[in-house]
Amino acid sequence: MAATFIRGLFYGVRPSDLPTLTIVVEVLILATLLASYTPACRAAWLNPVETLRSE
Repeated sequence: MAATFIRGLFYGVRPSDLPTLTIVVEVLILATLLASYTPACRAAWLNPVETLRSE
């Protein structure tokens, strides 16, 4: 099922094309890490005690 989906998305790329799939997975992991970096940095600067008292 996944192979059929990939075949429909990428013209000329076989579902068993390991280098292409590896690059796609690496790009998705990098995007996930970059998207979570900013909120994590903002949360790291907060004082937990002040945050809990404000609620």
